[in-house]
Amino acid sequence: MVVSIAGFVWPAMEYRSQALPPALASAVSFFTRLNEAGVRYGVFKSTRNTLMGLDGGQDLDILVAREDYHRFCTIASECGSIRSVNHWSLVSPGREDWFVPDFERARYLHLDVHTSVRLGGKFNKRYPCFTYGNVRQWDIMAFAGGSIPIVSPQDEVGILLSRAAFRSSGKVAGSWQRLTRDWAQEISELLPADGKTGPKAIRQQSSGPELCCRIKKQNGDIWVHRGDLADIRRIVKMHCGASNLSAFVDPVENGIRHWSYAAARIIARLFPGAIMDRRRPASGGLIVAVVAPDGMGKTTQVDRMYRLFSWKFCCVKLYLGSGDGEGWWLRRLARTLYIGRRSKIKDIFLKEPGTERRSSALASLSGSFLLSLWGVLVALERHSRVRAARRMADRGFLVFCDRWPQSVQPGFMDGPTQQRKTESSRLLRRWELSLYERMSRIQPDVSVHLVGDYAVSQRRKPGELSHEGFDKRITLMEEIRIKEPRTHLIDAAGDVDQVSRSLFGLIWNTL
Repeated sequence: MVVSIAGFVWPAMEYRSQALPPALASAVSFFTRLNEAGVRYGVFKSTRNTLMGLDGGQDLDILVAREDYHRFCTIASECGSIRSVNHWSLVSPGREDWFVPDFERARYLHLDVHTSVRLGGKFNKRYPCFTYGNVRQWDIMAFAGGSIPIVSPQDEVGILLSRAAFRSSGKVAGSWQRLTRDWAQEISELLPADGKTGPKAIRQQSSGPELCCRIKKQNGDIWVHRGDLADIRRIVKMHCGASNLSAFVDPVENGIRHWSYAAARIIARLFPGAIMDRRRPASGGLIVAVVAPDGMGKTTQVDRMYRLFSWKFCCVKLYLGSGDGEGWWLRRLARTLYIGRRSKIKDIFLKEPGTERRSSALASLSGSFLLSLWGVLVALERHSRVRAARRMADRGFLVFCDRWPQSVQPGFMDGPTQQRKTESSRLLRRWELSLYERMSRIQPDVSVHLVGDYAVSQRRKPGELSHEGFDKRITLMEEIRIKEPRTHLIDAAGDVDQVSRSLFGLIWNTL
């Protein structure tokens, strides 16, 4: 189907000669290579937001000639791009998502790649209508460092009206229907501001007779002729060989997919990690664990990576420590009670037993038993979360873990509790150690150690650790790296953005 526009005089678009903001370096390199290779492609939707998309602020809808699709994929792969798999209700033939990384700014460019523009409901686009060859005019938009083809305003209005014929709804006044929200705004921005309000003819040309979709501006609103929209739907369905029952089957199928997607989103909100509700990398999910002494910025980096990747992918953030982070309410309650009465509990229960008083020895034994219970409680919670992280990663989630359990040395850095001289319950102790042994069999896909000098820790969290305590943690991390040589080392002494860039590169290259 070919779209032509009549009744308008289209002026040169002024925004294409404005001062251009910097684009992602990856966007400059990627689109330059496509242009040099002669790949036929272009932005066909929301062209006024192209510069924002080039800066990584939103996705770009790219229409690629079917014959050039393989060359497009080859260049995208050579630029370090990855593909994703959508929730089943959003899957559409001839469409897929590509993500181009920008390691200099720790961001990525989202490309919504089509070999044909398909029409239908939001969750049931089943009618291929426009291909690259159907667009009569592609303009060139220059941006800082490169250029990219974009569809002409005339062709974009025709595509928008065809999409609106299958999806728009709004106030009806006789034979006219008012477009609402994004449909009205996009068409209004594309139409020339000639001040006239009479109906205009947008001709839909096909192998049969011409179709005209009349539109008009009235009091700032965009109105379209309902009969013309019905004609567009009819001619598109006829070209695609739709059955006579499509008018009934299409809304039902779209509704089923819609409610399936909505249910998945609700379940994901209530039970994070229980179900995929958006995209997952085509290569599968992974576990990212960040370990560091206090003050190295591990929580900050986990939060940053979670926000960055959860923009487009299904992600989960887990806390695997025993402090104030999220976790089992029983563990948090026990910690709160202990913190409020720390000095008194230590004086009564947590002193090593002496021989002078029987009551003191009994209190110490009770303290050992309570400490063993605490160790088992924390180990059970960590074991449950480590297993859950592995299951979620296997389903396609990106799981970001603040800390990771270790069994090399007890007493600190998320290892078993420190064993006392008199152990009141060896059964509990063996149980605790067995849980850490099981956890050691599950390793992160990306294990990162943030290291730096003691001065860095003191500057960021004054008084949190003693110099001796900091050195003990650094030494333990060295022992862990000997045991797990695939652990990556990142210098945390630099600024936060520099650490984020290094961490982003590690994660992306693993994907």
